[in-house]
Amino acid sequence: MQYLFNWGGLPVGLVFLAFRRFRMEKSFAGISYGMIVGVLSGLGQWALFAAFRGPANTSVVTVISALYPLVTVLLAVIFLRERLTKLQMAGLGFAAVAFVTFSF
Repeated sequence: MQYLFNWGGLPVGLVFLAFRRFRMEKSFAGISYGMIVGVLSGLGQWALFAAFRGPANTSVVTVISALYPLVTVLLAVIFLRERLTKLQMAGLGFAAVAFVTFSF
């Protein structure tokens, strides 16, 4: 299913290219960021497939991969100095408890 994610992104990319009248990015920074995102996305999908094929329980792998927003929030708190409300902290706590619960 994760493989279909790439094919689903193709029409969206073509629409954005059409809005830009099919002009490609020419700055080194833009091309570099695009390449880094593509490589990291590919490595992430490869790791997910390896985890599904390995001896790990599929339900645990699915729960862990579904908690990727947790990492995003934690990185925003650390690097962007975002502040979390009590409700958001409770949500992070529940996510952590869910992670531990499903790992058994």
